[in-house]
Amino acid sequence: MTDYTPSFIFKNKHINTCFPTLFRKIEIKYERERIETPDNDFLDLDWVKTGSDKLLILCHGLEGSSNSKYIKGMAKYFSERNWDILAINYRGCSEEINKQPYFYNSGCTKDLTFVVEKYNKYSTIGIVGFSLGANLILRYLGTCEHYPKNLAVATAVSPPCNLLCSAEKMKASASLIYQNQFLKSLKEKVIRKNKLYPGIYKNLIDLNKFQKIKTLMEFDEIFTAPLYGYSSSYEYYEKNSSIHTLKNIKIPTYILMPLDDPIMGSDCYPYKESENNSYIQLETPEFGGHIGFSQLEDFPYWHEQKIYDYINKISENKKTWVPS
Repeated sequence: MTDYTPSFIFKNKHINTCFPTLFRKIEIKYERERIETPDNDFLDLDWVKTGSDKLLILCHGLEGSSNSKYIKGMAKYFSERNWDILAINYRGCSEEINKQPYFYNSGCTKDLTFVVEKYNKYSTIGIVGFSLGANLILRYLGTCEHYPKNLAVATAVSPPCNLLCSAEKMKASASLIYQNQFLKSLKEKVIRKNKLYPGIYKNLIDLNKFQKIKTLMEFDEIFTAPLYGYSSSYEYYEKNSSIHTLKNIKIPTYILMPLDDPIMGSDCYPYKESENNSYIQLETPEFGGHIGFSQLEDFPYWHEQKIYDYINKISENKKTWVPS
């Protein structure tokens, strides 16, 4: 398949990143299933069922959902080629606030583990993650002691493999638009949950400090780190950056990271780690933005075809595939 060659307007990384969210039109019909989690919470899963024995699990990015354009595009492309689709909405991301104090984070893999193990009737399971969800699935693959026997292949699109590097990049003036949008959504969600469940954060976080948060790093320092038991945002970033566990991945994994991604610093790109693990294929096209790969036609996008070709090839040859 030819490389991604965008038109002139999409060689601007910010236009490429924002265009699909603002203008892309993707129609897909989901069936929603709510499942109870072991800790008395819930997850909302959105399905496209084709009657296939192959399942693709989709994991969205920070403050995304199953309605994110990149999720809908991938769901449409694979379902039209006879894959069942399961799009996970993380806790608090399905338009209904979850019950527990916790939402989700870049490295908390327990919900993904629960979902993968729950739907074990399929002969083949593939996982695709985007941004935060991409780091999440790489962490899952790199820390899982025993893979389910039907888990065959994975793809990570624009993973911030070094979380500290990405957080620092978003403080730069050219990337403030992304930080501010994420931060606005996150803060509103926390305030909403605190009103719905008064006292839920008592003794967990300092809500007085919370009101003064101005950056994502401050959000992770004041909210994420203490909520999940980390001493600081730096410890949270260090322990949840997938770059440290890529060496442990033992299934075919395709990592797609455009070089012009506006929220990735140079240390986010796992060149050495991918070279040292033959299960990983890293591709770094010149253009693409952050989960962009934009074009004027709504469907399909280049990366959807590219990822399908990789996953389909592996799934069709999983019994004979060996790392190169």
